[in-house]
Amino acid sequence: MSVESLAARLDALDADGAFVSESEAIVSISNLSAAIAREIGALALTLGWGTVAFDGAGNDWTVEDLDEPFAPFRVDLEKPLGPAGVLRLLTNVGFASWLGRDVSIVHWQVAQLTTEIVAVGACFTPWRNEITELSPGLALRCPRTLVREFAGQRAVPASIARWLLRDVDTLSLHDPAARVWAEHASRMLLLSLPDEFDVDRGSLRFRGPPRLELSYPAMGEPITTILGLPGIKDLQAALAWVFEIERESEMRHILLATELARCGGTGEEAPEFLRDYLGAALEGAKTAYQLQLAGMSSDALKTLVELRKSVTDETAKVSDATRQIITAVASALAVGAGLIAARMTTNASPLLIILVMVMAGSYVAITILSGVMFTFLQRKVRKEWQPRLYRFLSQPDYEALVASPARTAEKALWYSSILGALAIIVMAIAIFLIPPALSEHIDNSPIPKNVSAPPLVQAHTPPKNRTIPVSSAPANDPVPAPPRVNSTHEHK
Repeated sequence: MSVESLAARLDALDADGAFVSESEAIVSISNLSAAIAREIGALALTLGWGTVAFDGAGNDWTVEDLDEPFAPFRVDLEKPLGPAGVLRLLTNVGFASWLGRDVSIVHWQVAQLTTEIVAVGACFTPWRNEITELSPGLALRCPRTLVREFAGQRAVPASIARWLLRDVDTLSLHDPAARVWAEHASRMLLLSLPDEFDVDRGSLRFRGPPRLELSYPAMGEPITTILGLPGIKDLQAALAWVFEIERESEMRHILLATELARCGGTGEEAPEFLRDYLGAALEGAKTAYQLQLAGMSSDALKTLVELRKSVTDETAKVSDATRQIITAVASALAVGAGLIAARMTTNASPLLIILVMVMAGSYVAITILSGVMFTFLQRKVRKEWQPRLYRFLSQPDYEALVASPARTAEKALWYSSILGALAIIVMAIAIFLIPPALSEHIDNSPIPKNVSAPPLVQAHTPPKNRTIPVSSAPANDPVPAPPRVNSTHEHK
């Protein structure tokens, strides 16, 4: 006895009128006769599973003591739990029930599944297989943002990551469990295809032109049987192309819906229509998409030319601001050098020197502040307009074309501002720290009143070796010398 045999027997009982429900740990089979309940208990006993039986009144029984007058019975089987984070399901009935729930389970193990089903956001494997680690999937857009619904309760799935295969060629419908998954996946993908979905009328609407309306299949109708494996693969390929690139999903969805609207008339059944026309509509949508890209490429080139001009203008303005800062710093340094020379060689007023240095520093500070404010303004403008004008550029391309040149120009301005400010600060400190002793001082002290001037030596010194000219006045002495009297001659 195997787990697969027990699962197949329970699914067969559900088809014959029994009711099978399955939780994470318990499989419950109700509406059973005593003989069938004993059979289920025996099958579970061979697998070593715990079994409990209940009658219609809720009284528990052992499987061996079941008596037909107390039928119908319910049998609960305790199945072994799977690894942590893995949902393990025994029956296809339980598998279908869990697929209809909005759960965020990534790893599923299904007893009757013979091949792996690897979707973008989930992995379905048999019980005995090891857990497959999923690689990071695509970032898929929510279908509810593309399909309009006319009802309060949402029927369009919030995500198709569980229903979109990574490799559509791996799908096989020979496996009953795989067919269950394909049925649910096809229904969810059908709801993600039109422009509008009317729940009350059960219609899929494509705006066109021309307008197309298809009938959504009722619950219980086998979509996989109508579509067949080729139709299911076409549906998978179409939705994979639409949601392949998240930012282009809206445009691709519109193109595919428009191509489908051009293929037929209103009132047809959706599975038959898609089986016949979806492949051709997908090819037409891809062609229209290429033409759309060709038309957008010329506009994109014009936008890129304007972008290059804008980046060049911005970097030129930042370079001009950098040159203005350098000029202001050089002027302030020249003024500072003059102030140092004035402080060392003249008796200039310290207050005047401080005032001139403050004015020069203020000029440099205002120039630096204007350049920095302009840089912040340009950065904010780029951030605000990038998602509006240059959304077609990927983040690495935008980084290489716009952000990197702008940062290079900004670095020159920042370095010039920092070094210039440091130079001005050092110059100011040097001016203020020059000791007053290095300056020349003029002695303006008053002369004492009672101090006589020194005698003039030349006025009282008799001339020596001077020649008296014949004329009445000497040649080199404006004051005539008194005559010298020979006292001996006068006596005689």
